[in-house]
Amino acid sequence: MRWLLIPMQPTPNGRLHIGHGGGPYLRADVIARALRRDGEHVEIISGSDAYENWVLADGLATGRTPEQTCAVYHAGIKSDLDRLGVELNLWVDPLSAEHNSGYVHVQERLLSTLSDSGRAELFTERVPLGVESGRPLMGVWIAGECPNCGAAAGGNSCTACSDSFSPDLLRNPRSRLTNEQITWVDRPNWFAPAPRAVLEALAATGLPGQFQVPVQTFLDRKGARIRLSLPGEWGVPSSLAPTDSVLSNTYYGYSVYCGQLYSDLRSGVGNALDRDSGVTVVGLFGSDNSIAGLVAPQVLAVGTAFKAFDHTVINHMLHFEGRKCSTSQQHGIWIEDVIDKTNVSSDELRYCLTQIPLDRNVSDIDTGRIVTTVNRLRVWRTATLGPVLEALKPGASTPTAPVELRAALERQQQYLRPPVVDLVDATDVLTDWMFKRDPQHCETEAVAEWLLGVALLGAPILPILAGQLWTELGLPGVPSRSVLNHAVQLSRTSAGLDLRMHTPLNAEDIAGIAR
Repeated sequence: MRWLLIPMQPTPNGRLHIGHGGGPYLRADVIARALRRDGEHVEIISGSDAYENWVLADGLATGRTPEQTCAVYHAGIKSDLDRLGVELNLWVDPLSAEHNSGYVHVQERLLSTLSDSGRAELFTERVPLGVESGRPLMGVWIAGECPNCGAAAGGNSCTACSDSFSPDLLRNPRSRLTNEQITWVDRPNWFAPAPRAVLEALAATGLPGQFQVPVQTFLDRKGARIRLSLPGEWGVPSSLAPTDSVLSNTYYGYSVYCGQLYSDLRSGVGNALDRDSGVTVVGLFGSDNSIAGLVAPQVLAVGTAFKAFDHTVINHMLHFEGRKCSTSQQHGIWIEDVIDKTNVSSDELRYCLTQIPLDRNVSDIDTGRIVTTVNRLRVWRTATLGPVLEALKPGASTPTAPVELRAALERQQQYLRPPVVDLVDATDVLTDWMFKRDPQHCETEAVAEWLLGVALLGAPILPILAGQLWTELGLPGVPSRSVLNHAVQLSRTSAGLDLRMHTPLNAEDIAGIAR
């Protein structure tokens, strides 16, 4: 089976904190590694959301142009993903010479197709303008209270209830970055109406009921529609946009472009989002982007040659010590700081993040939990894995039919195959295998099976450890479930697997990098 995973593109207005990293990007990587381990073909393609107007705020503080801001953080975000062990097949910069013309063409072609078929229309909307600047206060420039739940909200979405709305629906709207007063004017822009049939189509993809709630709220609103252009100067440039507007940089349009790049990776295959492509395409994003990730693809795919996502994987928001991780509020822990300024490894950070139940609900992590989780893994590595590996007898073989390991892999697989994804349950399967067995007092075959299980079950979550252990056991390539088709003879080699006791992580180490 062929898969394309498209985690929603991050805005290049800052580096990645653990809320970003532990959300769609880690999920995409864990899912991809699990599917590949099980013999399937998987690509991950994403890139930076360079045309999102939230990049403009950086220039107020630094004096950088939007292009300069995007260049700095496009590279920085990729570096952060590397630090977390997230492996991408392609990382796209829509502003680059390599991608810009093709990217803009895809966004324009979508609008042209929709307008020609009558599925996109020019609607006159009320637009907030700054009285002093004359600037359209859209996206980064406006804030207020969510019209659905009343929580503080910026731009056009609410992180508390996942609603999405036009600026004229904000309660108590204000200029977010300046103190200027607001005046309202009428402007035409492109929109695509969102029919109620969208909800039924999403349910058919296996979307959990809890994530259908914001969709229902959005569709119940009179005149529910998807924005395709917006007032302002920063966005996808196009002659198709009304005067003083730009095209919206839709996640779905971005995904269609990623589907086209997939065709380049897999020569002879069409766009992965072609209706008959045979590729299972999965969108991954945070719950605050529910309308962009759920409703928009269903609306925009109709009347085109493309399909919506086959499945979606959505995570709730991560809080650090009681408050939502936030770039604009500079609250949380940044991946760069964890890896570069402490002795926490990529695997250890992943092991912490995969145990936070973001697939189920808004969740919190604190310094104490990070320290406890990391130190527990370090003790296990030295006190259990090391002695078992050292005691492995030359030529030890796994059972011909490793029943327990097969069962554990089946359990883990059911949590890492979209549409069903639960990183906590998947990690629990690994943790149970690691901690709830006593391999040091087992027969040789059982010891060999346990070591093989650590490598196979650990591959999606602890990829560095799993890969090194796999090589240490004398096995070729990367961890693959195919070895279970027959008894496996293990021959100990030296692969640089570090089994020394590391200095325990202290709370002060994490507190020192928290913001």
